[in-house]
Amino acid sequence: MGRFDYLDGKPKKGKRAGSRGNHPAPDDRRKGESGERVEVVYIRKETLRAVWREVRNDGDPAESVSELVEDLLLAWLRERA
Repeated sequence: MGRFDYLDGKPKKGKRAGSRGNHPAPDDRRKGESGERVEVVYIRKETLRAVWREVRNDGDPAESVSELVEDLLLAWLRERA
């Protein structure tokens, strides 16, 4: 298996293939996917875990790490304009 083969969306070979939500949802989306287009971004695991801890400790259920990343990127773009 290549380094990023898991990103293809292809089921894994072996006895566990299909056992972790690889079945399409009724409308051909995978479980947990919205209709919104997303992009894969690579972040160091240690950084992401530290951010998750801070978001969880803040206790703001309305904010997720994804929303935080989007807010930061939009602020950066506005600053450059």
